[in-house]
Amino acid sequence: MEPVRTHRAKTVVEAARLHRARDRRERGLTLVEGPDMLRDVIESGAVVREVFAHEGNDDGHTPVDERALAKLSGTKSPRGPVAVVEIPTEWLDRSRNLLVSVGVSDPGNVGTMIRTAAAFGWGFAYMQGSADPWSPKTIRAGAGGQFQTSVGRIGSLADIAEWTTVATVVHEGTGVESVTERPVALLIGEEANGLEPMIVAAAAHRLTISTPGPTESLNAAVAAGIAVYELTKGSGEDPSGV
Repeated sequence: MEPVRTHRAKTVVEAARLHRARDRRERGLTLVEGPDMLRDVIESGAVVREVFAHEGNDDGHTPVDERALAKLSGTKSPRGPVAVVEIPTEWLDRSRNLLVSVGVSDPGNVGTMIRTAAAFGWGFAYMQGSADPWSPKTIRAGAGGQFQTSVGRIGSLADIAEWTTVATVVHEGTGVESVTERPVALLIGEEANGLEPMIVAAAAHRLTISTPGPTESLNAAVAAGIAVYELTKGSGEDPSGV
């Protein structure tokens, strides 16, 4: 196969546009980078449209030069390969616990939350204002967890009425031992302001992670990870998966 030697080639330009949310929504496609993540995505059953890799790669990929690969990757030091992948149909697994991003706007935090949800067998939901779970940045942060668990958008808490909602708050909440109903929907708010008062008031439980140190609050993704672990353990499930 003749290498695509320029970042201006049509196939490269069209694929690189998937860094834009509008293009991802309209085309139902996103970008996945790296051999390990690509392998995991393929094993999950996702549909791969095209794979771009460094010239000299003999795996049947579309060969590109370094500049083209950098355009596709969006990172300073692209590893490759970069694949164009179909975004799976969003859905919510109503038999699982659910980790909910309520306006968490940082792709790194949202990706880490998705990775945590997938690791502990939880689903993931997101509300308006949250980072796009299907952006290449979020997928990198999530290590492809988006393709390994259910992901769905919700408009309000009414969409998850079947779950027992648990709002994370910095102060005046209880510990996980008070949350006995399952499945739960754990609500995580933006790091700076947390959850809106109306969201907290509507939740069935308020959960505070006790921290003995002087730090007032935790990073959103860190708080989510601790709470997911504790709620999983508190339900009688083994968080280690053993």
